[in-house]
Amino acid sequence: MVCMNCKKIVSDGLFCSICGWDQRKDPARCTLNEVHNRWKKRKHYRSLGPKGKRGYDLAWNKIECLAELPIQMIQYDDYQRCLDEMACSGLSLSTQQKVQQLISQLSKQAIIEGLITQNYASELVLEGREARETLPFEINHIPLLYQCAKGGKYAQTAQIVLVLITTGYRPEELFSIRCEDMDPRIPFLCSGSKTVAGQDRIVPILPLVQPFISQWYLSCPVVAHQKQGYLVRGAKGGKKNFANWRAREFYPMTLELGINRPDQLNDKRNIPHITPYSARHSFATFSAYAGVEEETLIKMIGHADIRTTRKHYIHAGLMDLPEANHIQQEAQKIEDYIKMHMAI
Repeated sequence: MVCMNCKKIVSDGLFCSICGWDQRKDPARCTLNEVHNRWKKRKHYRSLGPKGKRGYDLAWNKIECLAELPIQMIQYDDYQRCLDEMACSGLSLSTQQKVQQLISQLSKQAIIEGLITQNYASELVLEGREARETLPFEINHIPLLYQCAKGGKYAQTAQIVLVLITTGYRPEELFSIRCEDMDPRIPFLCSGSKTVAGQDRIVPILPLVQPFISQWYLSCPVVAHQKQGYLVRGAKGGKKNFANWRAREFYPMTLELGINRPDQLNDKRNIPHITPYSARHSFATFSAYAGVEEETLIKMIGHADIRTTRKHYIHAGLMDLPEANHIQQEAQKIEDYIKMHMAI
């Protein structure tokens, strides 16, 4: 008989005596590409947000060179070669980890379908460069931002940064809040997007930034006696574009205020510098220094586990935090800490 996979004449049997192919399986449906297509129809992929899907899609680009090979024929060395090429190209460790996650997901899919029996993902060696350190805003940056927020070219940019620092929001989350979902009588924002723990989390609006948020809300167009549109709006009134805001407003403002140096911004890839996500790191760091209790902090920042907050967001090896009762009372500690270090 002729093997369905290697096309060579072999003795009759369930498996090819040359390549070991299971003759019951159609090679056309067993390629990595076909397994990938079927995996994308499963709940795990379909339930991801746009950013999560994009991460997996970019990871697929790194192993697409194996797409037409039957997954049974792909060995550990094939996957490792893809990761080694990424390392040689200078791609970050986190990018390699995403590819490793995709390989694991596709292997699990193939195991469920009975195509393979082994998942090589956990054995792969990652040698990408470590992700660049994210610097938090320092406490002495707050007076600079607060003065800038009072007026001038970068007033709204400074206001946005102060709101991010005092809420722990990611910029994209703040830019996604719509006025019709808010109640101006309640001093809370309620939204979030990246993770299950971060969805619809309740974050107090501190008095320090209340005037900014009220101003944005009151300037929003009114339709049928309800505020309609985004809380923070772009030049044309629509949703603010994060990439444009970062390049055209955020970085120029930090340069003008002396928060970032020219050399830091000229070589962002290699020199640690203040980024829009520094505000989130500052929120966690200031909260910890202010004594915000752990349970409240992880609820406000949208993590499922305090270890995530400590590992990636709290800087300077802070001590264990005391317990407290209410989110608003705990959040007020952040403002008290900020005001203690500046004259407002």
